[in-house]
Amino acid sequence: MLNNARFRGEFYDVREMRAVELNSASLGFSEELMMENAGAWVAKVARSKGESFLILVGKGGKGGDGLVAARHLALMGAEVMVLFPYKECEIKKETTKKNLERAKMSGVRFVKEFTEADVIIDALLGTGVKGMPRSPAKELIEQSNDFNAFKIAIDLPSGMDPDTGECELCFEADLIVTMHAPKPGLKNLMDKVIVAEIGIPKRADQYLGPGDLLLRPRGIRKGSNGRVAVIGGSKRYQGAPWISALAAFRAGADLVYVYTPTRMDFPELIWRKRTGTRVEEMSLKEALEKDRINVIVVGPGLAEEALEITKEVLEYAKEKDVSLVLDADSLKVLPEIGEKLGWKAVLTPHLGEASKLLGRSLTDSPKERMEAAFDISDSFEACVILKGPIDVVACKDKLVLNTTGNEYMTVGGTGDALSGVVGALLGRDEPWWAAKATTYAVGKSGEICVEERGHASPTCLIETVPKVLHSVK
Repeated sequence: MLNNARFRGEFYDVREMRAVELNSASLGFSEELMMENAGAWVAKVARSKGESFLILVGKGGKGGDGLVAARHLALMGAEVMVLFPYKECEIKKETTKKNLERAKMSGVRFVKEFTEADVIIDALLGTGVKGMPRSPAKELIEQSNDFNAFKIAIDLPSGMDPDTGECELCFEADLIVTMHAPKPGLKNLMDKVIVAEIGIPKRADQYLGPGDLLLRPRGIRKGSNGRVAVIGGSKRYQGAPWISALAAFRAGADLVYVYTPTRMDFPELIWRKRTGTRVEEMSLKEALEKDRINVIVVGPGLAEEALEITKEVLEYAKEKDVSLVLDADSLKVLPEIGEKLGWKAVLTPHLGEASKLLGRSLTDSPKERMEAAFDISDSFEACVILKGPIDVVACKDKLVLNTTGNEYMTVGGTGDALSGVVGALLGRDEPWWAAKATTYAVGKSGEICVEERGHASPTCLIETVPKVLHSVK
């Protein structure tokens, strides 16, 4: 199953597809190469459908695909007409501009109005355009729908929301040539879909890269980027929750509270003295509600109090629909609690903790680690970061691997820093994206720390993670 399925799931939404494209670019596979392959695929599929072709070309990347298709069809000896209803200065991509010039030099005829043809190819509106199409695309879609010709859409029909399939006005395609993976909006049209491989390497799908840092934009009001509580610490382990909390704050959480027995001096963080399940003069649940917490990181350094506290945290999270990160000691007691987490949580086990979560001994083989990550995700209804030389991130039917990091990240506290970063990112994004971005960013930060300082201490990770998170816009 793991060899045959797409690692990131069967359907790629707009953000997932963009992530894979950015990962491909970082591996040396350019946008221009992918556009050339996409257009060539469309031409190959379209050539058997007629002798004359009208290609409706937009000003974005999809328009570039259409121009490549026009050039290839012309070189095959077909009659090709391109209708580009915009000014050339409106073209958004350099690759599209290049392919406009190439099409002009390849025998393609440019027309100024809708013209009869055996086949109409829709290269107007791509995944970045949502809502009702505007002029001139609107009129061209309407004319195409009224005309008796074979209709081919590139990637998805113009006018369709790629993630939902909604459309007020859509190009009525007989055939859809979608790129690399079908979009969720095409789920009900798969009998019309051909998937074209455009040169994206398998590694861009299967491994994390800079594209996986494409988090949702930050909110503009205090608290909109997460009010995080880190619950942990004990007589034996005093520093763990503070490392986690400081990592959460530096990674972008707006407010971070530390519920722990022992105080340390970090002016950015808000301390609440915790004694067992009591916080100051309140119960743990009362304190969380008073502080309006919407993300809880529980487990770092919790030791002997883990069972009772984790149980109460899970009850509160279920009642209040709060996101969770379970780490360290809270992971050890999770099988005893036996609670499903409703896909609102991220678990961060190493191999030993994963073995306890599943109740079976695990080896470090890649195949077994991937299967274990999927099994943990299914068993507890949570996203999983299974830490190791090659990290595994799994969530529902999706899985991806990570090779950033190095052997210096075995030092104490790096796992606490990771749990805090996950907590911060859960304050602004869904668990799958928070888990992916954290795993890549923390590993990349470890590489930078060793290169610049010769070590990958938690302090260096905490300082470096924000720079990595901001490296992709």
